[in-house]
Amino acid sequence: MIDMAEPRKVQRHWNTELTEAAPEQRIGTPRPGHGTIYVHLSGAGERERHTVWAATWEDPFDQPGENGEVAGIATREGSREEVLAWVRSQPAVTLLLAHPDEGWIPLPANDDDVVLHEPEHRIKRRPRPGDPDGPTAS
Repeated sequence: MIDMAEPRKVQRHWNTELTEAAPEQRIGTPRPGHGTIYVHLSGAGERERHTVWAATWEDPFDQPGENGEVAGIATREGSREEVLAWVRSQPAVTLLLAHPDEGWIPLPANDDDVVLHEPEHRIKRRPRPGDPDGPTAS
């Protein structure tokens, strides 16, 4: 049996071409009539349950922009109403909605039909005394 707590010498040989940091990439503003807006929930993994609606407009450029930008990116977070209003006001080509079973689906034309589901992997906070489903104080 090997004692895993025992220090061991491990030699690693890394290819320097693969370990160097990537060059900085400049990000600009999305162009009207280009790109995709992704609507999703933000805040997954937080200890306290705090769900925020979010949208990201991604516009990859075919050629770098005037200042070397390789893409345009814009994001918004907020309430459902705030995010959907922002999404509807942007001139992106495609609007997509996160769906737990189907991946990215077209954003419905009517806001009443837009439903986002909580990710199952979200860390839920533990119930506390006084919570509807929490333990009772004894």
